[in-house]
Amino acid sequence: MAFIRLGNLNKNLIPIVIGCVVCFLNRLLNLYKGTLLFKNAILLNICITFSRFLAIIPYIILKIKSKQNSDLNNIKNKKLKYIYINNEQKIIKGKRKFLLLSGTIYLIQQNFYIASMNVKTNSWIWTLLFTAIFYYLLFKAQIYRHHYLSAVLILLIGIVIDLVLGNLQNDIMNNFVFLVLKFIQQALFSLYNVLGKYVMVKKFVSVYEFSTFIGAFVLSLLLIFVIFDYYFFKIDDYDEYFSNFNFMELLVIFGVIFTQFGINLCSLFTVKDDSPCHMFIMFVFGQLAYYVNFDENSIFVFICLIIILFLSLIFSEIIELNFLGLSYNTKRNITERARNEDDLLITKCDTIDSKNDKDENLIELNENYTLN
Repeated sequence: MAFIRLGNLNKNLIPIVIGCVVCFLNRLLNLYKGTLLFKNAILLNICITFSRFLAIIPYIILKIKSKQNSDLNNIKNKKLKYIYINNEQKIIKGKRKFLLLSGTIYLIQQNFYIASMNVKTNSWIWTLLFTAIFYYLLFKAQIYRHHYLSAVLILLIGIVIDLVLGNLQNDIMNNFVFLVLKFIQQALFSLYNVLGKYVMVKKFVSVYEFSTFIGAFVLSLLLIFVIFDYYFFKIDDYDEYFSNFNFMELLVIFGVIFTQFGINLCSLFTVKDDSPCHMFIMFVFGQLAYYVNFDENSIFVFICLIIILFLSLIFSEIIELNFLGLSYNTKRNITERARNEDDLLITKCDTIDSKNDKDENLIELNENYTLN
């Protein structure tokens, strides 16, 4: 038996693969030094948030198609229609509350992201652990041996990277408050994704509707904040940015919006159809773009990220390790054991039924013999 094998491969992996590519391109774009956009945190976040709002285009298209289909399939039974409308109203009432909560959490973590942009520590490594904890609390998703092993190794390798590069030491000494904010931001981002799955799965909210609401909610507040920032806070230098605005800046904006739009939709489809933990794979693959220059430190980090990527595939059960019982509680093996138990139960029932049929036939023969 092979020590390593592929897990269940299905169409749900398509958004992950596309998300990896788009995330890689987005990180490459972040390396471009000829733009002022990445030096203006609020303007950058407006572009990112606007990319979420762009989901309104497919959302409207699906709404129109859904309306046409519903007109063709009107419910004739008034009683059934009444029950359907009542249930729909309950769902809508609940989903608005959760959508608002999700938007608020996303907005807070975005503010923390802006405040802690100078932190160099790879706090994103902890996203997998935070997500797994929230996923367990909200969905009661069980965590098994292969999850613990891969998560611990990922965290250890991430800490080693920061210690070798000196990021962790520097941030503790010079940016400790912002380092704490960065970790809180990652925890809130993880909570946002797990809550997003709850809203989409339990409240029947589509990916496009969820993204559109978050984009509209956060974008409107960010635009209001820009006015206060321009006159009072001066976080971004709007005069410098727009006085030097050129065609290259426009291309960068379109590049950020396009890649973030892809990351957002691929992430949401992955969260909805698989789990929020699967999204971590995209971020690991995207981080590789920062180290493609292959200098001495980059080669070390690049190798570490490849190992982290491999471990994240094990955590997500895309790859299974068939030793030390690490694959015993993967979803596929649990399903196979359940199927085998069902087959065994059916076989036992068939045997019992067969035995009962024989006993009934024997009784019938005895009765006929007695009558004769």
